[in-house]
Amino acid sequence: MMLQLDLDVASSVLCALESIHVALAVMAHNNMPKQLYKEEIIERILEFSKHQITGVMSAYDPSYRALHKPTENWAPEGDEDEEPEVHYGSASKKRRTLKGVKVKKSALNKVSGAVNTIQQKLCTILGLLKDLLLVEKLSDSCILQLLKTSFTTLLVDNIQLLQLKAIGLISGIFYSYTEHRTYVIDEMVQLLWKLPYSKRAQRTYLLPDEEQRQIQMVTALLIQLVHNSANLPEALRQASSGSHILEISMDASYLTKCHEAITETCCLFWTRVLQRLATVKNQDASEVKVMIDNLVTDLLITLNLPEYPASAPILEVLCVLLLQNAGLKSKDTSARSMAIDILGTIAARLKQEAVICSNNKFWMSQELTTGDNIGPSYPKDSCCVCLNGKVEKILFMCQGCHRLFHADCMGLREHETLKRSCHCQICLCKRQLLVLQSYCQSQSRDEQNQNNIQSKKIFEASDPITKVEVVQQVLLNYLQEAVSADDVNLFVRWFYLCLWHKDDPKSQEKVFYYLTRFKSNVVVRDSVTTYSMMMRDSVKKIALALGQNSSFCRGFDKILHMLLASLRENSPVIRAKALKAVSGNFYLAT
Repeated sequence: MMLQLDLDVASSVLCALESIHVALAVMAHNNMPKQLYKEEIIERILEFSKHQITGVMSAYDPSYRALHKPTENWAPEGDEDEEPEVHYGSASKKRRTLKGVKVKKSALNKVSGAVNTIQQKLCTILGLLKDLLLVEKLSDSCILQLLKTSFTTLLVDNIQLLQLKAIGLISGIFYSYTEHRTYVIDEMVQLLWKLPYSKRAQRTYLLPDEEQRQIQMVTALLIQLVHNSANLPEALRQASSGSHILEISMDASYLTKCHEAITETCCLFWTRVLQRLATVKNQDASEVKVMIDNLVTDLLITLNLPEYPASAPILEVLCVLLLQNAGLKSKDTSARSMAIDILGTIAARLKQEAVICSNNKFWMSQELTTGDNIGPSYPKDSCCVCLNGKVEKILFMCQGCHRLFHADCMGLREHETLKRSCHCQICLCKRQLLVLQSYCQSQSRDEQNQNNIQSKKIFEASDPITKVEVVQQVLLNYLQEAVSADDVNLFVRWFYLCLWHKDDPKSQEKVFYYLTRFKSNVVVRDSVTTYSMMMRDSVKKIALALGQNSSFCRGFDKILHMLLASLRENSPVIRAKALKAVSGNFYLAT
């Protein structure tokens, strides 16, 4: 028998959800009267939404339905011979035995249209609740209820869209309610522990990649939380002009503090996970190790992809902890063994990408390997991107650096190149940065005329534009053009600037220069960014090349040194694992 929802009940539920939709759409709008935000009304909205989300989860996931009685507004029915064989014992045993649930057909094929409609409406409501967080300060009880409901969705199958909205809502809370960040991290670690054993390797979060690769939802949540931990100023998020950006009150050390917040979030997460590993028994310890392996696998999949800069610092913090008492310096042989496995895997990936970059002939990657005082070297009769000549496509010349390109290799249409003089992304971004620098300098002079001594230090940005800065701006422009519906790219761009600011020796003197780079399109309102959109494959190569300059990649030598030191361990198991890890890296190097 197909899963069905009583039509009268479904109609009533949809009407109620439609009312909630309208109410939230009004409340989530800026500058609404404070009388609208009555806590009692918001709590009722949350309670009803939670009730319907529970019903949707029961309808979509047989294993969840087996452990939770359907809510009274729901009547999902299944075949009598589909009764799941679930054993109710310890939590650990329950997780391991849930894989015994019998499901004859895909649950997606058995869910009624009414349930699907309700799920779509709930997705809209979760999105509006995230918007509401930025407009009105909700009570702690409301926030905790939202978190509990959102985390629960990640335990259920077949509701990927609802899970994506839940991840966005959790990330929004993490950004707006800093006092709850520790609680959110603790709940996420608990979520990892609650995941049924059969679901711990399920990868249903689709990456924006040509290969259609996927990672776990919980890994996607972790990455977004770390992105949001960088404390993007709300005024900067909403800034719509250059003057608005420069009116923001910001200390010269603010970006440094943002990077410290990123590291703190990564440390908190991995410390909680490794503490769990140190306190559990053998059977559960093996499950925690599998969980960590799955997380590391996902983070390596997303490492140096343009949209996921948080993967590098998350892995970097894990490596730091594993090189200390939680790993290689632990008295527990199993902990040292696990640390060598993980560090060996990470080191092999770092070496592999370093080899790829060293052999890469991509023109922007080569920009990073040549000094700032060395002129460009490029082919004289072929496209600088694909390195093919004029055989099939027309080549056009950049009016700035005189490189040759195919129109489609630069993300342009051929007829556009014939109508106007064109510039490559390098020349466009260099010109863009010069405009931003000049803008900051003019503001600095204005401030000096007003005898504001502090502003001179913050606005100073007179150093020559470096090649690294130019390539960085190409990546920022790509992310700025690839606008996302939920402002995710805003946090990604801010995250990149925090990382680059840390590695800039004169960063304290160029704070507002970095701010204008964040929203360059509101300062430079001309064609500079219009034609800077690149093919994704090219942007991936840029992100990979820039990643080689990160502190994480620079830490490869330290990891390899510690792995070599493990070859002198007394334990033959440790020596064997260390030898395997080191030999793998030497193989990649050759």
